[in-house]
Amino acid sequence: MSDVTGVNGLARRIRESYGQFTPAESRIADLLLGSPELMLGFSATELADRAGVSKPTVTRFVGRLGLSSFQEFRERARSNQVPEPGSPLDLLAQALDVTGGDLGVLVTESLRRDIDNLERTYLGLDPEQVDALVELLVDAPRVAFVDFRKQYALAYYAGTLFNSIRPDVRILPAPGTSAEDGLLDLGEGDLAVLFPFRRAQRDHEITARAVVDRGATLVSIGDRYPNPADALAAIHLVCEIGGVGVFDSLVAPMSIINLLFTATTNRLGESAEGRLADLERQHRTFGTFVRDPSGRSASGRGATGRSDAPDR
Repeated sequence: MSDVTGVNGLARRIRESYGQFTPAESRIADLLLGSPELMLGFSATELADRAGVSKPTVTRFVGRLGLSSFQEFRERARSNQVPEPGSPLDLLAQALDVTGGDLGVLVTESLRRDIDNLERTYLGLDPEQVDALVELLVDAPRVAFVDFRKQYALAYYAGTLFNSIRPDVRILPAPGTSAEDGLLDLGEGDLAVLFPFRRAQRDHEITARAVVDRGATLVSIGDRYPNPADALAAIHLVCEIGGVGVFDSLVAPMSIINLLFTATTNRLGESAEGRLADLERQHRTFGTFVRDPSGRSASGRGATGRSDAPDR
């Protein structure tokens, strides 16, 4: 096995050896093939805990790969490694290594990894942290969802959702402005939520420090990769993002945003219901939704506002 080095080389060897594994060892193989980055940082104990197996099982697993110890396994993973967290170009190379360019494999592997990301994200949530974040989303005078580049889509999505159930929600940076413009109104008691994923950006650390310096509370919803913003955050929720594409899978963080939105709506109660009702009145005033020939709107309600579905 002297020629096998790096994460991709080990992943190939795991796939080649898959038929030799016991069911418990296969759980380790599935975990590492789904999240190859775990080869770089996890200890044998951490890997065993994540896979739900014993530490001796990890030792037997690496032995079947022709290695003398888990330490050798990790050293080989780190040999000739592409620096993590990687660029989209690095991720493309990994994706081609997993799928071989086969569309059918890409479809099934994408589904498997997204399901795995969701499961591991939700199992890893700390209920107390989630509850504390919901309280902040309810009580903060102002809430800002902030991010840059690809993650701006997460901030935009969260901002549009929460604006429908509570006032003083903003998305930073707003079009035509900068983050520093939007931070001017943030102060004591306000909340800023960042989405730092994969490669740490200077914008994350600078913005995080500015939020804290202004006395606002910082929350980060990100991944396991080190990011200076996480150290400044009062709450850090971890989402799994491993995928087979050029960019990371954002299925898990989108789901967490939906979870927080629903929990906050429930906690706000009548005030959220009243704001949603006001929004519906605005939609009717603007004629936002086009009715189909039967007279139903996109919501499935007729001209009287009553559901057109039959009584059950």
